[in-house]
Amino acid sequence: MIDHILYGVHDLDAEVGSLASTFGVSPSYGGQHVDLGTANHLLDLGEEAYLEIIGPDPAQPAPEGGRILGLDRMMSAGVITWCARVDDIDAAVERANNLGFAYPEPLRMERASAEGTLSWRLALNDFENPGGLAPLLIRWDEGVRHPSESAAKGLQLVSMHGQHPSPGRIEALIDGLGLDLEIRRGPQAGLMVRVATPGGEVPLRVASFG
Repeated sequence: MIDHILYGVHDLDAEVGSLASTFGVSPSYGGQHVDLGTANHLLDLGEEAYLEIIGPDPAQPAPEGGRILGLDRMMSAGVITWCARVDDIDAAVERANNLGFAYPEPLRMERASAEGTLSWRLALNDFENPGGLAPLLIRWDEGVRHPSESAAKGLQLVSMHGQHPSPGRIEALIDGLGLDLEIRRGPQAGLMVRVATPGGEVPLRVASFG
């Protein structure tokens, strides 16, 4: 199940303003990821999914080794990857590892929000992951209010599919995790996302990295 789509930026304030103009909807502030050097803004996408606009937090230094998701190597803003919500994150990580995808042990994470502290466990995909097609894996703690509930309203996810020159291996991961994401053969790896806005459908850019 799609939990959220991650859209990476270099400058949160500038890109949030640009996206608000493009979408006709202003993203709501999410919060800081303490010790990771990042912060985010959110847009609800319907059906308990949301768009996370994530970038460097000017109030925090960059952590040793760099920020997560390759943000420090990003050349242009856009969709980096996606996050899948799973019922048993430890079992999901074990299945992925058995398929040759080296997810680390899930991290326990939390951040403050206007609704209180959000807490969850997250398995990162910082391994080689062309196009961000291998998702992050998340399990929200019991009783936590899902961020989509308080995220700014006005968008709807129309479609999302993956593209890869040789899709077989990533298809095996998606199937092995019991997820629903179509992977099409294409010239470059990436996530193709379209959202409905008050002004019509908009395709999201795919991030590029150096």
